[in-house]
Amino acid sequence: MYITRSCLIPDASKNEKFWSSLGTSYEVHRLVWTLFPVDPDKNRDFLYRQEENNRLPTFYVVSEREPEKQEEIWQTKSMSYNPLLCEGDRLSFILRVNPVVTKQDLDGSHHRHDVIMEAKTKLKEEGVPRDKWPSDTEIVQDEGFKWLEKKGQQNGFSIKKEFIRADGYMQQKFYKPNGKQLINISTIDFNGILTVTDPELLKKALFKGIGPAKGFGCGLMMVRRILA
Repeated sequence: MYITRSCLIPDASKNEKFWSSLGTSYEVHRLVWTLFPVDPDKNRDFLYRQEENNRLPTFYVVSEREPEKQEEIWQTKSMSYNPLLCEGDRLSFILRVNPVVTKQDLDGSHHRHDVIMEAKTKLKEEGVPRDKWPSDTEIVQDEGFKWLEKKGQQNGFSIKKEFIRADGYMQQKFYKPNGKQLINISTIDFNGILTVTDPELLKKALFKGIGPAKGFGCGLMMVRRILA
């Protein structure tokens, strides 16, 4: 595996071709695909996270293949990635996720539901007056923590609420290029401290991601060892 940091070079800020490629999460997704050799039979084998550095896009990528260098646009630095984990290790982390649960509807079909909107729907159904609701910040923190705690049980780590921050809740809607399929994605940003409970499971999660919408910049957990 490789971990890569790709930063926009200063001159690329004047590159109209580059800026025209950005916009929706789908266009960013297509942009990241260009870092890898074209192989029509290859499934996505990378995760990525978008941030900003001096107000310019920066991408962190974990991949099976080393990305291609595109020196006219990106400053790219890759290195091999094989974290050594032990049970009981404490790691700081950042993680952007699409926090959904899958539920069976009345017609028997299964659909993904945004956990934040689900919590608000439940408050409405229970008849809680709007002025008695928790704040949006509290709902994101509480529901986000519960979602991540369950994911931790499945992916080899445990968390404590006092060491976790969930914020940056955002909803995005966009169409694929054919204009026929509407994509709905909500995201939460986590940062905090975790404890390793199953090194192999967590390592797999670091390579394969956590939760859905991985093709749109979600699921990549970046960790750093906490020095005693």
